[in-house]
Amino acid sequence: DGHILGESVVNYDMKTTIEKDNAIVNGLAIVSVGLVLLISFRSLSLPLLLLLTIETSIWINLSMPYFSGTSLTYIGYLVISTIQLGATVDYGILYTQHYIDNRQLMHKKDAIYESFMETIAGLLPPAMILITAGYLLYFISSLSIVSELGLVLGRGALISFLLVIFFLPGLLNSFDLLVEKTTMHVKFFKQEGEQEIKEETGVINKQKISRRKYEKKKI
Repeated sequence: DGHILGESVVNYDMKTTIEKDNAIVNGLAIVSVGLVLLISFRSLSLPLLLLLTIETSIWINLSMPYFSGTSLTYIGYLVISTIQLGATVDYGILYTQHYIDNRQLMHKKDAIYESFMETIAGLLPPAMILITAGYLLYFISSLSIVSELGLVLGRGALISFLLVIFFLPGLLNSFDLLVEKTTMHVKFFKQEGEQEIKEETGVINKQKISRRKYEKKKI
């Protein structure tokens, strides 16, 4: 029997192995994160919206080498597709939890705005840390594969942050009714008979007039 040696053979063997492993690793990662989100939110739709947001950021990130005319190692593809999912899904979890809480008290547009104001201070520092660490690794490391991983990780954190801030709110707004119907023990605020009430905190919320009258009678 003969054996073929050389760099091209090693690269081909690595490509074949990683392509097989990639489907398994990505599938297990998505299912695992989805189950955690399902248990945490007790919702059928929210895990799908969160995974769609983060997976979209991963697809955009991994498509950048193609559009820029550069290459990406198979190891980099395998590692980043799972690390970016695990490292940035908490951005979406934080925003979504605030949205669900606010949505039970106010209209969905107000809930989106209030959720942004409440979470931006918590989202920005970890995102900036991961982005900075990734790009520092890209500029400083003398090893090409390590530098490449740093670039993809930093860019992925930036894309994930932007999609959580701009893309996820759009999904929550579009699928607002579906989220309410598929989430346990959640009843969103309705528009009927509402008026704007400025609370002592200065935050403008919308509450039902009937509820306000009831509270006045109780006092």
